[in-house]
Amino acid sequence: MELKDIFTIIGLSITFAGLINGLLYQFVFLPKFNKTFKKFEFELKQKDLINQEQWKHKREACFNALNIADNLLSTYKYSNVKDGDIKPGKVTTEEVRKCFNDLACSCRDTKVIELLKKIMFESVSPDIIVDLRNAVRLELDFGNEDFDKDRDKAFVGKVSADPELKN
Repeated sequence: MELKDIFTIIGLSITFAGLINGLLYQFVFLPKFNKTFKKFEFELKQKDLINQEQWKHKREACFNALNIADNLLSTYKYSNVKDGDIKPGKVTTEEVRKCFNDLACSCRDTKVIELLKKIMFESVSPDIIVDLRNAVRLELDFGNEDFDKDRDKAFVGKVSADPELKN
């Protein structure tokens, strides 16, 4: 066998091996890899969507807790506040029950629900709203838990622009 024949055989073998390799890669390996990758990508998107929905639910529950706390705090009597200086809010038992359920099912920490219970069942001052706001910020990953520090002007009793109070 001549050197030319040996190179021809080697060349044809490499070409044939490359062709088989290309075909296997194109029609066996690549489709299987793409299918696995697409499945992984789909599962990742599903988890992200679920996480977004859970976070939205938690945000709504936390903001409802703040509104309920504001309404509750506005109905209490405080020794240093004159009657009529705080416009009373309204909240129903059903709203509070729903909020407690939503908080219990969506929050990773108990701080928000504990503060709401404290507002409901203990003697508190209106500046406790600062603690609740900061707990909500922490729960929702909005940053520093000590964002709001002003306890003197923490609770809005009423505003003179309120149409109900102008009469």
